Amino acid sequence: MLHVSGVTSSGVSPLLAGSRGKSDELRPAEPASLTHLMSNHLAAARPRSDAEALRLLRQAFPGAPLAARVAAMAGWVR
Repeated sequence: MLHVSGVTSSGVSPLLAGSRGKSDELRPAEPASLTHLMSNHLAAARPRSDAEALRLLRQAFPGAPLAARVAAMAGWVR
């Protein structure tokens, strides 16, 4: 799956690719999935410091809460 500036090759943002509701609306992805996406992003970006990691996560996932970013950093294998 191609990922370019927050949109996958399917044309859906990974933050909204979680599930569809009864009315077929897009809902945000589950928090664990979001944390996993962020951890994978950090693994690919390989930031050199925690400050750089937080900056990268803010840029890539602007709507994500700080708690999710911190959880992703905690699960990030350096």
